[in-house]
Amino acid sequence: MTIFNTDNDKNIDSQIIRLISFTRALRRYSTLIIGILLTSIFTLGYYAILLKRHTNEFNSNNYLFESEIELPLLLFIFIFICMGILLLLRFSMVRNKGMVIYEEITDEIDWSRKRKEFIHRPPLEIRIQIKEFLKSTDLPFTTGPNGQAFYLALYFIELISTILIRFFS
Repeated sequence: MTIFNTDNDKNIDSQIIRLISFTRALRRYSTLIIGILLTSIFTLGYYAILLKRHTNEFNSNNYLFESEIELPLLLFIFIFICMGILLLLRFSMVRNKGMVIYEEITDEIDWSRKRKEFIHRPPLEIRIQIKEFLKSTDLPFTTGPNGQAFYLALYFIELISTILIRFFS
């Protein structure tokens, strides 16, 4: 996957390989972020249904419900919310590192998305890898840098909802 045959171009090749690994990592993180979000939302819904059923039934096994069902579910929800937020942070860090490499590669070969002419036109495979990286910087169902803020807001809304359901149901 070489662009040219100079020593400097070997550095570009190694950076392209790093960019490819960042692309894969961003895809894994985005899949995990949405998977954890959906899992924790479904768990919260399950918890709300169980809590509603428990409060409708006049049951003397209140301690059993709280210790064996409620607390593990709440712990599960909070752990997944924290994991999702930490994955968002990691996604952002990998994205930022990748953007630095992307900018340096495009400066080095004098190419950018807005510019149609090239001083040195890179091979098709290189251009595809660069564009794949740019596409992987978006989280599912969002575009642009606001996607991370959107998912962070969803996690905080879920956290607040969990607290409200627990104490006001």
